[in-house]
Amino acid sequence: MRILDGLHRLKIVFNVTEDIERSVYLYLLLGEKVHLIDTGVAGSEVRIAEYLAALGRNSKEIDSIFITHAHPDHIGSLYALRKESDCTIYAHDSEKSWIEDIDVQYKERPIPNFYGLVAASAPVDVTVSDGDILSPEPGISIRVIETSGHSQGSLSFHWLEKQILFTGDAVPVAGDIPIFSNLRDSVESLKKIRSLPAVKYYAPAWDEVCDSGDGKRNLDAALACLQGIAATVKDVLSRNTDASREEILTATALALNLRHLSKHPLFRKSIGGVIDQALQGC
Repeated sequence: MRILDGLHRLKIVFNVTEDIERSVYLYLLLGEKVHLIDTGVAGSEVRIAEYLAALGRNSKEIDSIFITHAHPDHIGSLYALRKESDCTIYAHDSEKSWIEDIDVQYKERPIPNFYGLVAASAPVDVTVSDGDILSPEPGISIRVIETSGHSQGSLSFHWLEKQILFTGDAVPVAGDIPIFSNLRDSVESLKKIRSLPAVKYYAPAWDEVCDSGDGKRNLDAALACLQGIAATVKDVLSRNTDASREEILTATALALNLRHLSKHPLFRKSIGGVIDQALQGC
C-alpha cells in the first residue's frame, strides 16, 4: 500500500498458534535503491518480492534494513533478504545478540512457534544509537531515536525529509496485549516520542499510519494505558498484601479486564516485571 511518494507499507499476517493470529506492518522506502523498516516473519521475503515486482523493482535492490527491535515478527525474514541482496543491516547493540543468535533469544524469551516465525540468525552490520543520522542515499536521511521499553534496545527511525516517524512497537495500543520489557522505560519513551518536533506522520508496526494530531492522541492513550497498568498493580498489591505472585497476576488481569490473557506468557512476563518492581520498591 502506498503511503506517500516513495513510501509503501506491507501488512504481514501470521499465526503465533493455530488460535492466535497477529499482524505486523513493515515499510519500504523507495529511492534509487530500496530500504526496509523491519522484515516481518519468516517467509515474508516472498511477499516483499511480489510487492516490489508489482512496482517494477526487485529484492536485489534492497540496500539497507533498519531493525526497530529483534522480536520474531520484525526479523523473521532478515536472513533470507540479506542472502538475496547483501544489504546492510542496522540495529541497536542491545538487540544484536538476539538477531545474530536466535537460539539466545528463544532461551531468554520463549514464545510459541518461535522457530516458525524467525528463519535463521543474521549479522548486524552497523550498531546505532540515539541521535545517529543514517544517509543510505540522497533524500533519505534517517535519525535514530532510542525508544526502549517494549524491548531493551527498541528504536524508532525518523525519516527527516518526509517528517515521518517509524515507531516499531514502542507505542502500545489500548486494549491489545501489553508487551514490554520495562514499563517505566516505555512510559519515558512515549513522552520522548511525543516531544519530538517535525513529525507529520507516525508509522507504527502494529497500528495504522496517522497524522500528527491523531498520532499525539494515540500517544496520550498509550501513556494513559501504561500508567493505568502501573496504578492497577499498585492497587492490587495494596489490597492483597499476603497474596502470592500468581494470585497478584490473576487479580491484575481481572482488574484490567484482561482475564483472557492471565495465562498468556507475554502478558505474564510484562505484568510480572511491574509486580516485581513494585515489590522491590523501585
